[in-house]
Amino acid sequence: MLNSVLFFLLITNVFCKYKPTWESIDSRPLPSWYDDHKFGIFCHWGVYSVPAHRSEWLWWYWRGERNPEVLDFIEKNYPPNVQYSDFAKDFKADLFDPNEFAKIVKSAGAKYFVLTSKHHEGFTMWPSTSSYIWNAVDSGPKQNIVEKLSESMTAQNITFGLYYSLFEWFHPLYLNDGKKNLTAYRENVVFPQIYDLINTYKPKILWSDGDWERSEEYWQSKELLAWLYNESPVKDSIVVNDRWGEGVMGVLQPRKWENCFSMDKKSWGYRADIEVEDVHTPYEVIAQIARTVSCGGNVLVNVGPDSHGRIPLIVQDRLQEVGEFLGDVEEALYGSKPWIFQNDTSDTWYTARYQGENEEQELYSKQDAAKTIIYAWVLNTSFDKIVLEHIKPTAKTEIKILGTKTVLKPGKSSNILEIDSKLIPWRYLPRGDIIVLRIDNATPRRLHSSHIRRRQKLDFENIADNDFWI
Repeated sequence: MLNSVLFFLLITNVFCKYKPTWESIDSRPLPSWYDDHKFGIFCHWGVYSVPAHRSEWLWWYWRGERNPEVLDFIEKNYPPNVQYSDFAKDFKADLFDPNEFAKIVKSAGAKYFVLTSKHHEGFTMWPSTSSYIWNAVDSGPKQNIVEKLSESMTAQNITFGLYYSLFEWFHPLYLNDGKKNLTAYRENVVFPQIYDLINTYKPKILWSDGDWERSEEYWQSKELLAWLYNESPVKDSIVVNDRWGEGVMGVLQPRKWENCFSMDKKSWGYRADIEVEDVHTPYEVIAQIARTVSCGGNVLVNVGPDSHGRIPLIVQDRLQEVGEFLGDVEEALYGSKPWIFQNDTSDTWYTARYQGENEEQELYSKQDAAKTIIYAWVLNTSFDKIVLEHIKPTAKTEIKILGTKTVLKPGKSSNILEIDSKLIPWRYLPRGDIIVLRIDNATPRRLHSSHIRRRQKLDFENIADNDFWI
């Protein structure tokens, strides 16, 4: 019955505002909250946290790829004939505190949170009727993890979102569909589960994954998204990424995008053998935020809790340090816009804010120096002076170091902005390795358009895993 209702909505949405075509779906404006938030926390959590070996792809490496190292690990640590489903009983989440999760996210300076409601293993973190007992209420934690985290994040004014894997490695319906060109898995698993998640928990993000083995026609992506934007209870506020089928939307650079990476450089899920050097430093996270936001993107940083429900302490500590710095420089981040230049070098990146009635118009065209605030994220402080070649000072130019009360004047050059490092009060800075400057009453220097294009190409180096938003 549930599947029939969803199918009816997918068919009847052709009479609504957004048609089941990419052109129509792509015409929907992105809700403004997403661009303003800038920074979120991803959470990969599931049965894979029990073996806690290699990554969240363990089951595939074991039964699909037959990886020798993984086979050896299973043989040495588990009894003969062990099945992946046997791990669920040890996925206890006995130390899980949803309020503590929300506290960690908030202290990191993140404005939104995305939980894996279901990864490729198929285990659902809510009591999905399509997953039978392969879910967090009937097995393992015996808790509705989605519901609890939705409530705790919302209570802390953190926007709640859900990751959902379209495919499952070993689901018999999915495998049979591939062999016989059927759609039973889509109709009996995917549609009912997404419909249930959206209507029950009302997430403001649907982060789709696991699309690549089948086409958009198999997933009926356009029909699903049209329903989401026309009929769902979150039709005006939800954002989705672009993973909706092999070959969909190849070039979306003009669109809003997101840079995703994990605090653990080797895995998205929890690993028992994680080492200190495997974890991104606060500097690395902040630098990625600066580079990404300057190019119009958001950053989503992943954490992987263990089977007891604890986020590793080293990850907590480093994210808290990130949050402390972001709190000191928040005006350069949240609600900011890319400037007309993204960067001066690989170590200096720009964001901006316009104090006027038409923010979009002024940031990307001729600027009123009195109304445009430029922020320079300086990621290398081993210098005698800061040189910002894209900024031309005026007689009224004023420079502030965010996180301090320091106000500086530019150097003597009238053509580019220079700051003598001897004038910087190093002992009072929030950090010694990154400085964020607020620059008022300055204008951009004009460069040849080909120069601008070369710099924009540089902007996307060092980006980990990007998604575009539709």
